Amino acid sequence: MGLSRSVVRAVSKRYVIALAVAAAVMIGSVVAVNYVIDTKLNNVKRVTVKTAPAPSKGANYLLLGSDTRAFVKTKQQQNAFGTPETVNSDTMMVIHVEPGAKKTLIVSFPRDLWVNIPGMGMNKINAAFGVGPDKAIQTLKADFNIDINHFVSVDFQSFQAVVNAIGSVPVYFPYPARDAETGLNVPGGCLSLNGQTALAYTRSRTLEFYSSVQKQWLLADPTADIGRINRQQQFIRELAGIAVQRSLEDPLTANTIVDRVLQYLVLDQNLSKTDIFTLVDAFRTVNPNDTSHLEFQTLPWAAGPDQHGLSVLYVKEPDDQGLLTRLRDFSGKTTTTPTATITPQNVKVRFLDGGGASVSASSALFDLVRRGGFQSGGVGTVSSPVAQTEVRYRPGAFTQGALVLEYLQPAARLVVDPTIKGADVAVALGRDFRSIVLPAGQAGATAGAAGGSPSAGAAPSTGDTTAQTSSGTSLDPARFGPPIPKGPPCK
Repeated sequence: MGLSRSVVRAVSKRYVIALAVAAAVMIGSVVAVNYVIDTKLNNVKRVTVKTAPAPSKGANYLLLGSDTRAFVKTKQQQNAFGTPETVNSDTMMVIHVEPGAKKTLIVSFPRDLWVNIPGMGMNKINAAFGVGPDKAIQTLKADFNIDINHFVSVDFQSFQAVVNAIGSVPVYFPYPARDAETGLNVPGGCLSLNGQTALAYTRSRTLEFYSSVQKQWLLADPTADIGRINRQQQFIRELAGIAVQRSLEDPLTANTIVDRVLQYLVLDQNLSKTDIFTLVDAFRTVNPNDTSHLEFQTLPWAAGPDQHGLSVLYVKEPDDQGLLTRLRDFSGKTTTTPTATITPQNVKVRFLDGGGASVSASSALFDLVRRGGFQSGGVGTVSSPVAQTEVRYRPGAFTQGALVLEYLQPAARLVVDPTIKGADVAVALGRDFRSIVLPAGQAGATAGAAGGSPSAGAAPSTGDTTAQTSSGTSLDPARFGPPIPKGPPCK
């Protein structure tokens, strides 16, 4: 039996009213959200800098982690952070956002790079920011031909506020750890770091672990600033994943994070709401359980002689050209670093005990990282023993796998492995494995600065069996004793 016309008209009228109300709510929400964002951005501190016009398909954001101590008021703060006079760049990253490629490339520039600063001559790159953000932007253009389209500065307070807004971030310490310079002092294990402790951890350049074997504190990371960059990158990955998860679960948390970030940010005068959305879009697809969407790289570097009593690093040419080319490219196409420009410093390797090998995964990884300059991806075990050592590479990382192969003796097998997470290559040690070797022609290669003055020549082998965890810290049972179990929520 059909509905009467009056009933149809009544239902239709209510439907139209419902649509009108829904439309009004949606439009009102959009207007309200835009108004809130505009209001928040209006209160952000701005700085006038000379940036290049942004291309139509993305932008390069210069992110400087300012080590300003302007907030230091008390003696306790001064002991932890130093006096408020000095301002340099503690962290320098270029965030290359290219929506067409659907991937974000973040390149760290070591603060100790010896470069030509326009108008100042040769100096460490972090000294450029001491003059001002314009000088940092000019230096990147003059030395690396990189156009910077937007500028963002984050200070100590902002970093702490973001971590505290999220709640905490889990970090695994295999042993009790400390750094007298930053105030870090933790018992070890899987720890949830608040803003203050996270800052002390990510600023650490002289990280020490307590050795239950030698009953004393020992240097845990001989690579100083490079080790700190690795820790910062790993922490940012974790931080981004948690921020996305918490924001999706609770919009109020998202609003709190935005409030605390904007409170301490310094932005260039042209950075708009649209630019903010573009930057947010680059991070919002981060999977909290797999943050590989964020590609972190460090500009290839080499150790060398001191300059005027300063320990410095040098840009490794021509190995730097692959990354620099990607920072200049806004074609919208997904690109990979050309074969010729892939270097050990841009390859993260994990070692797996395969059962029966005379050398442990920990020892082999340490030798590869220290002598070859590779990034550490940590250690683990295979599900079943392997007779011949296997170099397993993630899809698309064949060249990285082939590079690692050159450092193993005897020759291993190359195997593609789509299950690899958190590394480019995983080496499953077989019973045949004997040692790490330097390829022909690299006997004089520098493995990297080891805390003090860098020097030319290969880092000597001391028999130390240290390996690094995925957060860039050492893991060596022979030196430090049995590591503390990792446990949840650390991965």
